[in-house]
This record gives sequence, structure tokens and C-alpha cells, in this order.
Amino acid sequence: MTISTRVEIDDLDPSRHIVLPAAGGNEHLGVIFDEQGTIPSRGRYATWSPKADARNGIVGFYDTLDEATDAIGRLYDDPHPKGEQPDTDPTWQTLKGVTAPFRVYGEQSDGRIHLARDRKTPTGEPIEVARLEMRGGCRYGYTTDGHQINFIGVATKCWVIAGPAN
Repeated sequence: MTISTRVEIDDLDPSRHIVLPAAGGNEHLGVIFDEQGTIPSRGRYATWSPKADARNGIVGFYDTLDEATDAIGRLYDDPHPKGEQPDTDPTWQTLKGVTAPFRVYGEQSDGRIHLARDRKTPTGEPIEVARLEMRGGCRYGYTTDGHQINFIGVATKCWVIAGPAN
């Protein structure tokens, strides 16, 4: 199901439509540009959103304003209801762009958490990281029960299972 949205016309540029949540607020979901058929091979409405997968933020081109608005709304759908973790395979990666909550593979011993460092296969068990901080060029994660995980530097790789926000 797509979230409810509303569209307001920009006062300074009437060919630009701003997509906002229907429930109110000023959270900017995206912009729709009415190109009025300047390029006939694509749709009339060009859509842009900060949550788009494309590097430049382009969502796509659509024939109607409703189609364009729905396309932006679909980007903000929650694919996993609250409390449900996505069933994804772990990936060997840095934490760049990863936001909490997420899971990492590691082992607990002596009250400390040690990350799985085998690049070929994840070892240990998935550990939920509820909070992520950056201090002095190092990343630190915290579990729900308060244990600290030292990720060392910003380029440190580990086995990550992305959370619902990623």
C-alpha cells in the first residue's frame, strides 16, 4: 500500500509540484516537474525524490500527475511491518550508508562482542545493533542490552544484514 500524499503547486514555478505527506507536515517527499511534452518520447511528468535509487534522484517519467505522485509514494512504503526483520543474506561490507537497526555477525565472550572477520563466510551469530555512533573517526555500535561493538575505523568491513531502514 502506498502512503497517502498531497501535491501542492510551487508558488514561484507553477510547472513544479511538491509532493508532501497527506497527514500534514512539511516533510519533502519529492518534486514533479510538468515538462508539458517537451520530449515526446517520454512521459509529460518528470519525478524526482531524495529516496530514489538513481544517483541523480530521478524516479521516472509518467503520463499523468497521479501516476507520478504514486511513484514517489511507493518509495516511502515500508516493505516490512514493525518488528519484522527482512530475511536477507548477509553481505561483507563497510557500514557506509547503513543506519540502525541492523544485524552483524559476531561472537560474545567475556561480556565483549567480537565481529566475524572471515571474509569468505559469516561466523558466529547475528547480533542486533540498535544504535550506531561515530567518535574520533571510529564507529561504535550498541546492542539493545547496552553492549558496545567496536567497528574500529570507517572502512572496516564486517558481515551485515541490513535492517528495515536500509
